Amino acid sequence: MAIFDGDIRSVLDIPLWEKVQDQIAALTGTSVICVDVKGVPVTKSSGQTEFCRLIRENPVFRRRCIRCDALAGLEAMRLEQPYIYLCHCGVVDVAIPVMLADRYLGAVLFGQVRIPEGEDDDQVERLVNEISLLNQYESDSERLMALYEKLPKMEYAQIVKVAELIRTLVQYVVDRVMNSYSEEQARRTILSFGEARADRMLDLPQTVEESFDDDIPVPKTSAIYPALTFIRNHLHDSITMKEMAALCHLSPSYFSRLFGREMGENFVSYVNRKKIQLAKDILRDTNKSISQIASELSYQDSSHFINLFKRFEGITPQVYRQYNYR
Repeated sequence: MAIFDGDIRSVLDIPLWEKVQDQIAALTGTSVICVDVKGVPVTKSSGQTEFCRLIRENPVFRRRCIRCDALAGLEAMRLEQPYIYLCHCGVVDVAIPVMLADRYLGAVLFGQVRIPEGEDDDQVERLVNEISLLNQYESDSERLMALYEKLPKMEYAQIVKVAELIRTLVQYVVDRVMNSYSEEQARRTILSFGEARADRMLDLPQTVEESFDDDIPVPKTSAIYPALTFIRNHLHDSITMKEMAALCHLSPSYFSRLFGREMGENFVSYVNRKKIQLAKDILRDTNKSISQIASELSYQDSSHFINLFKRFEGITPQVYRQYNYR
């Protein structure tokens, strides 16, 4: 009788899955591994390249590898499909989510490949902004660069096919586990998941207790939480998305997409809306001029500030003050 304890090891028979990994790695020329929600490996790495083995020997690089693996698995869960991305070393990897009902348990990762020169790689997103320069931390940098050049190459279309194959295998294994439950066990297991969200199970680089700030509508475990905290405390400053992405150790493109998904609006709109909320307080509580307020909020052009205020509030700052000045 199958027993599910909330761990990915309860779904994947690890010794058997490692044999499957070995076969996939041998057939495709890629590396395959399974990780939990925190990016920590739960299986050996089948077909691991010498380049990645050396990279993970470096403590700084290893932490970045785990972070990439965790974030990629989480993104695959959100997209409900394999997620193809560039790791911090510029290597192509793919995350396939392991799900039981609506519960995210971890991911199967494969890759450690490069896309051939000349092929369009715009569809491969850089996940983090922590680009590891191979000559900074590795004493034998020439050897490492030589190993990087020897990484296997795979066309994007082929990567997609392998991802779908692994996705099918993972789903087959998960379905077998669910089918081994009695009907009542399966019902209780699914109900026990409730509405738990996997993106609140993960904090990088370390796990913390789940909690919220009253004025920040995402948990402290969210990848964009540092940016929201910074914005809250620096509304008088000029705030750029590139800086906030770097603060969160994410690539700008991934940060932008994640921010929009979690906040329900784009980054620029959110920052401007928060600034306008602060401007309303200043208009009510002081007699500072409109141009002075605009300058204090790091708007170079007071006309731009006035237009933004009207866009969010429907009236100009001057009219707002007339009816709300204390």
